[in-house]
Amino acid sequence: MAASPRQPRRFRCVRFVRGARAGGAFVLLTMMMPAACCGAEKESAGNGWSTQTIPAPAAAPAVAPPRPLTELERQAAETIKITNDFRRRNGLPEFKEDAICSAAAFDHARDMAERSYFDHYGRDGSSPTTRYRRRNTGGQRVIRVTENIARGNGTTPESALRMWLNSSGHRKHLVGKEMNHIGVGVANGSCFFGPCTYFVQCFSRWP
Repeated sequence: MAASPRQPRRFRCVRFVRGARAGGAFVLLTMMMPAACCGAEKESAGNGWSTQTIPAPAAAPAVAPPRPLTELERQAAETIKITNDFRRRNGLPEFKEDAICSAAAFDHARDMAERSYFDHYGRDGSSPTTRYRRRNTGGQRVIRVTENIARGNGTTPESALRMWLNSSGHRKHLVGKEMNHIGVGVANGSCFFGPCTYFVQCFSRWP
């Protein structure tokens, strides 16, 4: 005859009362034994208490440091800065930066530098507006796009800005309120039988 399986041992709540009289009253000491009636946890298989492993929090992804600007990008950023400095000194609102304008300006500056020409219209017939449209893959709405260009041997952001301010046709973009965004592109090439730096200021009007 097969032996009956061993029943798991159970515990009972037992109250021990020690009847020591102290000043006419009993002091009651209670000890709770682990058992089902006391709400004790059940033992897991193998007579060990169950445990739970909590995974360590995942490490935050590393953030790559910003890429340092190239010398031409630094000159473009400086041109935007000194242009807005000029506008503040003259009580004019600053231009906001337009990344699409900057990309289009770099495109035109590089094209002029590589092909040694100087014009608002590219060799492919592109205009400031069509160059902006090429770069405007996100569908940014603009009302108008125009530009200033400058070139010369040893041209700097400061000398380019002076040239534009001394030309009535270029100055109107710098002192007017019609355009409200700006982007700048700079490239090195050749002109006048020597090295030249080309600057393009792109202006856009956002609604």
